[in-house]
Amino acid sequence: MDDADADDAPDADDETDDAPDADELTDATLRRMVREVRSAWSLREAAPADEGTDVVYFLTVGTPAGPRECVLKACEFLDPEAFRPEPYLLSLADRRTSIPVPSVVGAVDDHDDLPAPFFLMDRRDGEVRENEARELPADAMEQLARDAGRNLAEVHALGEFEAFGPVRLGADADRDRGGLTVDGRVLTTHESASDSWATHVERLADDCLESVADRFADLESDVRSIVADRLDALDGDFAPVLGHDDYRLGNLLVDPATGETRAVLDWGNANTLEVQYNLVVTEQYLSGWAPHDDPFRERVRTALREEYRAASDAAYHPDERRRELYLAVTRLFPMTCFSLWYGHRPEPEREETAERHRRAIRDLLEG
Repeated sequence: MDDADADDAPDADDETDDAPDADELTDATLRRMVREVRSAWSLREAAPADEGTDVVYFLTVGTPAGPRECVLKACEFLDPEAFRPEPYLLSLADRRTSIPVPSVVGAVDDHDDLPAPFFLMDRRDGEVRENEARELPADAMEQLARDAGRNLAEVHALGEFEAFGPVRLGADADRDRGGLTVDGRVLTTHESASDSWATHVERLADDCLESVADRFADLESDVRSIVADRLDALDGDFAPVLGHDDYRLGNLLVDPATGETRAVLDWGNANTLEVQYNLVVTEQYLSGWAPHDDPFRERVRTALREEYRAASDAAYHPDERRRELYLAVTRLFPMTCFSLWYGHRPEPEREETAERHRRAIRDLLEG
């Protein structure tokens, strides 16, 4: 049967799928989801992704133009309101920047009986190398950092926002706090967004400290001391910018030999933030949470900042005390998500990793 015949014919086994694993979607459901986005397309093959917090499937679909490789992503881990902006942010980056991203085929914000929100996008080449900052060649990591600096400069130039906080669709927000419009959807900020960047950072630290892993509970007073000592570095006015604050190897498709970034993924749970914060948290991820005085970290940091400055039209004035505050607050991320990030590793490796995070807090406290 040729492509046209495959597209025109009904799927004979819509109601006779083999029972899937509990966490998997049935083929019948996947077919309906594809057709909800493109009525003339049909499902040929589907394979669930091995990793990821939300539902992700690699699909081969039949289209009138021939077979097409796609990725289906559906909300499971995030709140639906946090998930819904992602396809529109991807479309925004695809159309208005040079950032390599998958092209979005279509999105479904709500549905009565399908697992919405979900969206379909093209599949891009490249490899995911989560937690392999030290395994990849140093030159490749430097290139990845340079790509990150250039890409973040373009993200920060998108839209004009009035507050710091989670990005939401206008339909899920209590009011418009500035932003932009994509495909008829307004992108603005959540009702929890703050006009004050200092308030936002202090709230972020408090939220993380409330859920930090038990093994780090004794560090709470140290972290609070660092935050209290440096919070005045956030005095003054800061302009909210659209950010990508989960820019890590697990959310990139890369050429591991050269460091070329093939695609920037996972734009869900996006926030508006301050420029230097976005660069510091990206430095943390791309350096593999290295010690603050590690030469590898400094190489990543230098490449990231140099390329950002070269690509950005905005004034960028980094401050060392502000950076130290950001280093402390973002170090809470692995301390909060320790089981999720490191639970699969042997206990000796987990202990070594935990000690590295502890040492980073001690260094900031003594600095």
